[in-house]
Amino acid sequence: MPPSNASAHTAPEQAVQAYFKASDQCSSQILRSAFHPAAHMLWLDKAGALHSRAQLPWWRVLDTASPCRPALERTLRIIDREGPMALVEANSRFDTYRFHDYLLVVESPDGWLIADKVFQRLEEGDAAPAPADEAEIRHILDDKIRAAGAHDPALLASTHLEDCIYSAVHAKSGTPYVRESVSEWAAKYAARKARNEDGHEAKWRILHAAGSGTIGHAKLEVVSRGTRYIDHLLLLRTTDGWRIAAAVWGNPAKLTSES
Repeated sequence: MPPSNASAHTAPEQAVQAYFKASDQCSSQILRSAFHPAAHMLWLDKAGALHSRAQLPWWRVLDTASPCRPALERTLRIIDREGPMALVEANSRFDTYRFHDYLLVVESPDGWLIADKVFQRLEEGDAAPAPADEAEIRHILDDKIRAAGAHDPALLASTHLEDCIYSAVHAKSGTPYVRESVSEWAAKYAARKARNEDGHEAKWRILHAAGSGTIGHAKLEVVSRGTRYIDHLLLLRTTDGWRIAAAVWGNPAKLTSES
């Protein structure tokens, strides 16, 4: 189906640039064109406490900002793009601090939108964040894969933040985009386990895993019943270790604009 909005973003970079513009102009109207309305941003404060902000409170923050301070510099980099899914890194520098983001961007029926983001705030004088320990991230990913094979809801839960959302893009026929909580996935696993179903038919690979400081990202591939799917994951390094904070998954061979 074609995008329902004639002004929809036609590339992931356009959605990210709209996000930058919304922040620089303190405009919730522009922000709504950049983010899916159910999107969240997640971060850890200096003490390691987890925070999450939905779109509605973010709109209020933008619309009441006085004065509105635009960034001194902004950059973006496409870490990975395959079909209707992209993983993007964004940096925004202000006078005494900067933000480092990882963004999940999807081609929805309303064009390319940011589905979720994680970020870290770095103050002036802070040392550059150390690269993430890839082995630690891969350990969590291996547990996620084992949970899928065994349909183990407890193991699945141990690898995710409890409010993690999975955005599915062309995961099912006729469904270009849908969001599901990790709790819904855990319920599916529990039901399949009760039916003694075996999930080991699906063949998984970790294609990459990386990060910086308290934020990370990964890409997985799975072939199930002859169809290849990918997962783009955002992670946070909590006091309990790395956890999956948000995800986009689906069939990269299909494009929403062609459906």
